[in-house]
Amino acid sequence: MAAGLAIALLPAMPVLATEGGSGHYLLGSRDALSGIVPPPGVYTSADMILLNANVDALSIGGVVLANADTEVLITKLNFTKTFPGPFLGARPMITITQPVVTGTLSFDSVVLGAQRRVEDNQTGLGDTTVTFGLGWDKGANHFAFATSFFLPLGYFQPAAIDVPGRQLTALSFGKNRLGVTPVISYTHMPKSGFELSGAAGISFSARNQATDYQTAPEFHFEGAALQHFGPRFALGAAGYAYQQLGEDSGSGAEQLKAATGAQSLKARVFGIGPVATYATKIGGTSLSLKAKYTHEFEARRRFSGDSFQLSVALGF
Repeated sequence: MAAGLAIALLPAMPVLATEGGSGHYLLGSRDALSGIVPPPGVYTSADMILLNANVDALSIGGVVLANADTEVLITKLNFTKTFPGPFLGARPMITITQPVVTGTLSFDSVVLGAQRRVEDNQTGLGDTTVTFGLGWDKGANHFAFATSFFLPLGYFQPAAIDVPGRQLTALSFGKNRLGVTPVISYTHMPKSGFELSGAAGISFSARNQATDYQTAPEFHFEGAALQHFGPRFALGAAGYAYQQLGEDSGSGAEQLKAATGAQSLKARVFGIGPVATYATKIGGTSLSLKAKYTHEFEARRRFSGDSFQLSVALGF
């Protein structure tokens, strides 16, 4: 009933979005030193990402929204344990990631017959991620293989309408579905200090039973090139390319197509920007800092915008 009352019907638009406007995997998660699994030890880190993005139409929580803009602050809390090994000749590791998200979503909606601009503000947990990885080193070449499992533990609710207040609640931070992303990463780090890193992966998602939306597999490649000035400071550029490999399916996807007149829901986006890193030690504890700006372009059928990231990591 809520979806029927609050759905935003609109004509065909040039940019549409897969469910929620983004995938499980946060693009840009791997950049500098992506192919290196750190030495045995315990590491904690926090990534703070401020994202401003927009999309012409998307399906979220079971309804279709038009002209959606979002501003989101994501704080990813990470705990990593690297083991001495070797296992298959590599260093094994495990990382647990818990995002905490504060966001605003504004969109055009038809609420009880009247079209209006609606804003939804929420704070909550994103889906918990558990990543298992292996790292190999051979001179200046470093390789890593990791598989991330996205557990649907984050805040999610189907879109609902508050009839007395005529307010549509649509913003969720969890995907309400299981996901898995295997990634292969590589870093070349010669004595000259000119680093080249790359990571390629495919994200697979289970069906969202609440919205009957099946997200098709998503391919993503991330790359970085940095010049290291001694052991502490590095400056360069990082970017990514994302392409969905198939068509979304289920009644939720069909609803999005019907509301917008779209023939395809395949999503893609590209992003690039500068990145700077700094590393030092405080006593016996390693400290790493990173700042990155990313501009997205050529987006189709998903959120596109600009993001700024600050990261702090400690190693014990």
